[in-house]
Amino acid sequence: MTYVEEEVAFANADITLAGTLTLPDAPARHPAVVLLQGSGPINRDEEAFGMRPFVIIAKFFAENGIAVLRYDSRGVGGSTGEAFQYTLSDVAGDALAAVRYLKARSDVDSARIGLCGHSQGGIVAPMCAARSEDVAFIICISGIGNTGEEMFLAQTRLIAEVDGATEDEVEDRVQSMKRIVNLVRDGAGRAELEPEIVRMVQEQKSPWSEVEEKTWSDKNLDMDGDTDRESARTTESSADSDTDDDTAAEVNCHLTLFSSLWFRSFLDHDAQPVLESVKCPALLIFGGLDRQVPQEMNREAMVGALERGNNSDYSVRTFPTANHGFQSAKTGSPSEYGTLGEGFVPGFLELMSEWILERC
Repeated sequence: MTYVEEEVAFANADITLAGTLTLPDAPARHPAVVLLQGSGPINRDEEAFGMRPFVIIAKFFAENGIAVLRYDSRGVGGSTGEAFQYTLSDVAGDALAAVRYLKARSDVDSARIGLCGHSQGGIVAPMCAARSEDVAFIICISGIGNTGEEMFLAQTRLIAEVDGATEDEVEDRVQSMKRIVNLVRDGAGRAELEPEIVRMVQEQKSPWSEVEEKTWSDKNLDMDGDTDRESARTTESSADSDTDDDTAAEVNCHLTLFSSLWFRSFLDHDAQPVLESVKCPALLIFGGLDRQVPQEMNREAMVGALERGNNSDYSVRTFPTANHGFQSAKTGSPSEYGTLGEGFVPGFLELMSEWILERC
């Protein structure tokens, strides 16, 4: 089946979200999916490291009879707002605005609209389903089943381990992250966070450094793709005088993230009561080599919550060799993301489309 694409926009209160609707090229009221990307300033394609995974998903789904809406996150591309200056609840509100937009279209079946979320999107999709009966189904790709703080610290440990840190270095990184979390919980701003972040970057080499700096510079500073790395190195931080340009840019990235409204809401989010309230069909997908969202702890927690909530239709699948982006990986470290090429592990796209069509 061929497909057509349409540029669209919709609103959530005073925020405008801009996106692309990919439709099967056939006259019908189609089942539809809203794609929800990971955290941070990410465009509608979930573009990073030269890859555009949401484009691949949208085209595959549309070729199989499923309409797909994907949109820029706040402060990115055609969407208004400011990156990271929102809560997870705000992101869920944006997703439900996308559902309302689709419900009003004559080429979409209003009773067959679901959400497919990756990483942060796998947190937000259950939030939406718990809030609204308009959500017919959810797919959580690398979703979490614990608190944001628990997941963040587990992620820190796993990435440090897979990147070859010694036991002492691993523990050093985890303790550094705990100190940052405690500062954030105490209401610390950039000035209070800066000394700890400078120490972390200079002495420990942050577990997120490579992937986070590239994602930040490519996606937040210049969404047109012509990254101005010199502007990335311009910082309000006094660390400039004592560090090289790359370290200063990395410190700035972390300061912006850890002092943000988003990060505070993420730390406090508890996925358990949300998942217990999800009654619609749910598909949970995990990567066996995912070091950003550890699959074992989150799979068990998510399944347990759905069962306590008496959800009668959920499915779980783990792809053993998949990393966080569902590429076929070697170690799962973020440092290898850009070396693995575009494309998903075999069966990933087919699993999702077949599961949706069975329920629609």
